[in-house]
Amino acid sequence: MDSFQPEQVTCPVCKSSGNCRIHAYYGRKIIDFIKGKSVHSDLTIMRLVCDSCRHTHAVLPDFIIPYSQYGLFFILRVLAEAFLAWHTVEEICERFQITVNQFYRWKRLWFRHKREWLGLLADLEISDLRFMQKISCRLSYADFSQDFVRKTSISFLQSHRNPPIRIH
Repeated sequence: MDSFQPEQVTCPVCKSSGNCRIHAYYGRKIIDFIKGKSVHSDLTIMRLVCDSCRHTHAVLPDFIIPYSQYGLFFILRVLAEAFLAWHTVEEICERFQITVNQFYRWKRLWFRHKREWLGLLADLEISDLRFMQKISCRLSYADFSQDFVRKTSISFLQSHRNPPIRIH
């Protein structure tokens, strides 16, 4: 974020370039898994305003999934442990302090987004662990993340679409 330049952002609503500026900041909580424990952290999120259309936009780091209290790498860790099959679902849920329902929601979402990204045939050819390695080991996860948003209009592992943008 230190090198982020809001004046170079293209507004996702009106598509004007060079008209965004810092508007405000807000707090956001996120759950991560560090050193074997769930950790709750507070983050400060920057909001931009487009001087052309007056819409505001949050600038989220890639590890934040919109509308989710869990960080991307927390969810990937949970799913990786499931794909490795070292533990039962119940043991995984207890370890990460999540419900079984939450676990299965993430797993269904993983399968859907993997298939959307790869296509049906490639999805069948690449294992879940191998795909996870490919996206986690990219030189820049940001590239994958941005490409996924461009292709699907949502963030990777985001559970629902963003609210529609109303233009006044």
